[in-house]
Amino acid sequence: MIEYLNPPAIGDYTAAGLSSGTATEKFVYAAGLAMDPATMKRRADATTIADETRICLDNIATILAEAGLGLGDIVKTTCYLREDAYRGEFIEAYKGAFGAGPYPARSTFVLGIASDLRVQIEAVAVRADAR
Repeated sequence: MIEYLNPPAIGDYTAAGLSSGTATEKFVYAAGLAMDPATMKRRADATTIADETRICLDNIATILAEAGLGLGDIVKTTCYLREDAYRGEFIEAYKGAFGAGPYPARSTFVLGIASDLRVQIEAVAVRADAR
């Protein structure tokens, strides 16, 4: 069974052809963006890289909550930064979201990102009964 997760608190991205998350019997996949779905631009409250990172991770937490999971259930993240100069601020905000750890495995890439976003995070979480 596949469940598509589109929490109202995050906004509806179906017009852009995507779901914020997808849940299976074992895994939940979530995409964290600090994007306004109405304008498809970066949210006004994503002023700093730290803000944008926190918003991405807050959105991921909201998506995971729809499936009964939390940030502590994440086993892997793939993170995208528009510029390498953002790395330090990103890492501090990322670590802040997970507290003292443990931290999920993470790959971080520097590349072009859609719209005017500077940070994008994808997460894979594992359901407790699949461990």
